[in-house]
Amino acid sequence: VQSVSIPVNPDRNCLHINKKQLSLALRAWGRGDERFVPSFVGSKIVKESDVEIVKEILHYGKSSLADGSSNLQRTTFRGDNLMVTEYLAGPWFMAIAGIEERQDGELCFLLTTIRHKQHPDYVSPSEAAKKAGADKPPPTTEQNARRVLGIIRGLIERDEL
Repeated sequence: VQSVSIPVNPDRNCLHINKKQLSLALRAWGRGDERFVPSFVGSKIVKESDVEIVKEILHYGKSSLADGSSNLQRTTFRGDNLMVTEYLAGPWFMAIAGIEERQDGELCFLLTTIRHKQHPDYVSPSEAAKKAGADKPPPTTEQNARRVLGIIRGLIERDEL
């Protein structure tokens, strides 16, 4: 389990991000918007509703399941501030991304990842990257959260969010 909570607007000098913008970004990320999804992940929506999206996922161009079958991922939206993503087969993986509004009004971006490391087919992200010939391992949960916040800032600067 890895978890991080990052203040969205840490100081007055940075571009201000509001809750609505964060919510729109969560939805775009959950749909598999290519601006958010790392280049080693391929996704195709197979089913979608207002509260749930099911995608077929490839890592490094192939299924991460031992038998090579389609790796399905379900993303569920809970209100406008929480997104839960999980794989539907193989070693389970769950990511919970959300927006926390603290009592003092400060917004934080939350990201928690949970992996089933005891599953017989489990391969660590670093090992999977190495096997696929990638030159570096995928980001940690904190690195990924900071990467996503950077993307959100860039989209806001370009008036795309």
